[in-house]
Amino acid sequence: MTSLPLQVHCASLRSPARYFGWVFATSLPFYALGMLAPQLKRLMPFDLPISALMILCPAGVAISLTYRHEGQAGVRRLLGRVFDYRVIPNKTWLLLSVGITPAAMLLSYAVQRLLDPSLPQAVWSLTLVFSFTVYFFGAISEELGWTGYALDPLQHRYGCLMASVGLGVLWWLWHVIPYHVTGRSTDWILWQGLATVMFRIIMVWIYNHAGRSVLTSILFHAAINTSIDAFPVSGSHYDPKVMGLTLLGLTLLVAISPKFLTMAASLKRVDPR
Repeated sequence: MTSLPLQVHCASLRSPARYFGWVFATSLPFYALGMLAPQLKRLMPFDLPISALMILCPAGVAISLTYRHEGQAGVRRLLGRVFDYRVIPNKTWLLLSVGITPAAMLLSYAVQRLLDPSLPQAVWSLTLVFSFTVYFFGAISEELGWTGYALDPLQHRYGCLMASVGLGVLWWLWHVIPYHVTGRSTDWILWQGLATVMFRIIMVWIYNHAGRSVLTSILFHAAINTSIDAFPVSGSHYDPKVMGLTLLGLTLLVAISPKFLTMAASLKRVDPR
């Protein structure tokens, strides 16, 4: 297991701006493919647009930049963080990473049923386990980049709260074009932006308390997608407005936590360059 000081030192040398620039740049061909060839959607699982293949970009760019600046040893360290459960001091954080989102989704669904009794009843089956497995491997590609590569240097420069909000906004912006391609309304996309930032704040909170475990972010990410699918009619009745406001209340509790607002003593701030 790589020592914490070495991981922190490597993270402090990374440029988040360069990383995000390359992620968005390499995603452009997938955005274009989704808009110009929507018929390719039939090749994708879960009714996803072909532009969803952009999930390869966060990890791909992270691995490329790591190899360039830290060599093969750096790439091995980065890949080793995918299943880094040993760094978690209390395994309860694993349960929270999987359970918080379904709990929030259940609350959101209950609120929607109160507001609209005609909302179809949710029907859950073992197919959600299969969905979670597929989403887990998709989340590896994203979170190896967002969390494994970019989060620590962002926290060095801006602290936990600003880093998680900034990463959440970028995460949402990265999804805006695919949302548009799939026919989502502007109102839906904006409310999903709120939900996305709230999700990321909670993910960072868990990450910092779980020994900086990337695995917790992967599990949380997979739980988000699976929980949305659990809404009636394959997730089509998911309402990001209700979800976003539900998460806002939970996130406010997280954000005012003294442990969240301060970095660990071993993380020294560096200039944002």
